[in-house]
Order: sequence, then C-alpha cells, then structure tokens
Amino acid sequence: MGKGLGAAGRRAVCGSDPATGRVQAPPAVCAALVAAGLAVPHGRGGHHSYYLTTAGRRLREELEQSPGTSAQQPAEPAAPAPASGSFTADDGSGMLPPADPGRRAAEVAAAWEGLLQIRAVLLDGRTAVPAPWERERVVHAVALALEAAGCPPGRPASAGSAGVPGYRVAASPHPGAAEVAWSPGPSPGPSSGPSPGAAGRGAELLDRCAEVLAARGWQSTRHRTRAGEAYLLTTPANR
Repeated sequence: MGKGLGAAGRRAVCGSDPATGRVQAPPAVCAALVAAGLAVPHGRGGHHSYYLTTAGRRLREELEQSPGTSAQQPAEPAAPAPASGSFTADDGSGMLPPADPGRRAAEVAAAWEGLLQIRAVLLDGRTAVPAPWERERVVHAVALALEAAGCPPGRPASAGSAGVPGYRVAASPHPGAAEVAWSPGPSPGPSSGPSPGAAGRGAELLDRCAEVLAARGWQSTRHRTRAGEAYLLTTPANR
C-alpha cells in the first residue's frame, strides 16, 4: 500500500488529522493522494479540503508502525486551509451574506454530495450515519443536512429588516450535540411579535426538521427552554 508514493505524500499521510483524516499539504501532493486512492476532496471547486480514505488511514497506520518513516524527514510547509471562499452551511443565524438562490442551491447540493462521499470512504461504504468529520463540526453538519433537504434557514429581525421564518442551529452545552429551533416570522400587523398561530406552525415545522435529520443520520429529542420555546437536541444516530 502506498507503493510509489513520494516522501512528501508519506509526510502528508502521517501528518493528517488523527480524528478526521484531514490532509494539509500542497495541492500537487493532495492530487497525488487522490490519484492513488488515499484521499478524497470535499468542498466547492477550487476550494477543496482533502480527507484520507479508508486505504489512506490504513497506510497511515503502517507508516506510523514502521521505523524511519518519512515523518522523521524535514517537513515541507503545509498549504493552509482556505480562509475564504469555502462552503459554509447556513445555520439560520443571519451571518451569511445574501446569495443568488440558484447558485446557492447548486453549492449546497455539491457540498452534501461531497459529505456523502466522505461518509462512504471513512465508514467503509456506509452513508447513513455521520462521519467523524461531522461529529467534530456538529452545527455545520446539522445545518448542511437541513439546507440540503430544502428546509429554509431563518433570519433574525434587524434594524430596517423583518425576520424570516426558518430553522436556526446553534451549539449545545452538551458535547457532540446541536440545538435546532424554529424562528417564527413577524406578524402581518403593526406588532413586531410572531403571527397568530405561529407557535403551532413552528412546532409542526420543527417536527419536520427532526424527520429530515433522522433520514440523514441524526437523532433528535424535543425540549423546551425556560421561556417555553421548543427546540431539538440533535446528536449523531447510533445505527
């Protein structure tokens, strides 16, 4: 395994993230790993991140157990992960700038397909449960699952702009979990409060979010805040 792989490639494999298998190396090295079946790209064209496949992880184990591996040789500077232009799932916080709907839909679809590929290579072909990469980025992964399924992200109200109803994903104090809530829209009248019946409709839509997440490898339980607002506590499913 890894026969013919250069020293830079072996260093990249040995230096990959122990939990997620993420590789940080010059583009040419990453391309060589992909060609050898040792890594897979994930992300938008031109802004890929690379992750070891099952074969890549096995090679890493072999190299770590072998004396005098390339990890002991002088390292080349690793290419940093792109700070801008990479895909970010919409968590409903309103932090993402507006985007063309058609282009955004295509980017979301490509990101979800890439994520399924990561699941397949890291979980020996299984795609029904989250991969280690997702468990390290629960908010991003849950938001991507919802957005890819066509659920609308919410937008909080701001000065001169009314809020938009939709899901909102936030970090949870519970390790490895995210909290999913439904942001109601404003009332059609002069009041800035939720529209009549919004609570009941929001509960239905939150249930729909739970169904969508269950179909994509996440399990959710219903809870309420001290103020009585419903939310889902979402964690990776055990299958």
